Amino acid sequence: MPASPDNASPPADHAEPAAVEPQPSGGRRRRIPGAQHFGLLGALLGVGLVVSQLTPFFLRPQNLLNVGTAVSFTGIVAAITTAVLIGGGLDLSIAAVMAFSGTIIAVTLDHGLSTPVAIVLALGASALIGLVNGGLISYGGINPFVITVGMQFLVRGFAYQVTGGRVVRVPSGDIRYLGQGDLIGVPVPLWIMLAVFGIVGWLLHTTVWGRHWYAIGGTPGGAMARLAGIPVKRRRLQLYLLSSIAAGLSGILVAGFTTVGDANGLAGLELSILAGVIVGGTALIGGRGTVIGTFLGVVLIGIIDNAIQLLNYGVSAQFLFLGTALLLAVIYDHLRTQGWGKQ
Repeated sequence: MPASPDNASPPADHAEPAAVEPQPSGGRRRRIPGAQHFGLLGALLGVGLVVSQLTPFFLRPQNLLNVGTAVSFTGIVAAITTAVLIGGGLDLSIAAVMAFSGTIIAVTLDHGLSTPVAIVLALGASALIGLVNGGLISYGGINPFVITVGMQFLVRGFAYQVTGGRVVRVPSGDIRYLGQGDLIGVPVPLWIMLAVFGIVGWLLHTTVWGRHWYAIGGTPGGAMARLAGIPVKRRRLQLYLLSSIAAGLSGILVAGFTTVGDANGLAGLELSILAGVIVGGTALIGGRGTVIGTFLGVVLIGIIDNAIQLLNYGVSAQFLFLGTALLLAVIYDHLRTQGWGKQ
């Protein structure tokens, strides 16, 4: 029986296309490196200036560190979500995996297991969820929206089973340090987020995996990538595996920060994560995006969210802003990639 393309050995690096991202028309034009992020950086600076004028608390060092910590929990997941979208995928189970990982940490520590064992169990369970997501989507050919939304409810159910429907306290000082501690004055979650962004950026722009992800997302269904001999199914499986592991890691940090494992926690956070990624310029249709853009998008949303809290505008303002930001980002992405009214 002939082997399927996904079981075949990938082509040598020199046989791969030299570029997988579409190039601008007019090959002689030179683009300033990072120029696509200038607008987002300007918006970030502008919002920061406005907020600093509205409240004197914004620029205080402790508040900025608080913003960095809050942004870290979403940023860790947003970094790999960038790669998932670039590869033409979608993962809406990430917030549920974060909550599930946090409940595993809390319950295992509550039962007397050591911190390393609890972390391994939480990340292992998260990885298993990613394998199921990736297997059904990549090898089963099922729509990622349907699979990951279904998995979202399933994982929440598991979290409730693990905790018995109660909020479980995290007793470990080590886990609390990961969520609340600092290293040379900088919050530990912020260091971890920066490391994750660095790893994902390295994967996307210097490895075969990254080139393949861009190629897969560059055409509908990864058809051209498959014809080029790229193992499309295996690369997609890797994306969903990494996505769930990152969500599990972030869930551990959230549990350390809040000191509890809550099966009902972080509901809807996947939309905030997606908003940061899309605002950062990653295309919903795949094939385009950078971790630098995502980082700026996540920080921008984090600053505005912090400003809403400092100005005491209430929860309704947070939802209104997040919904508006997500809608505008999606509309802008559509205009940029297809043009209004085109099919």
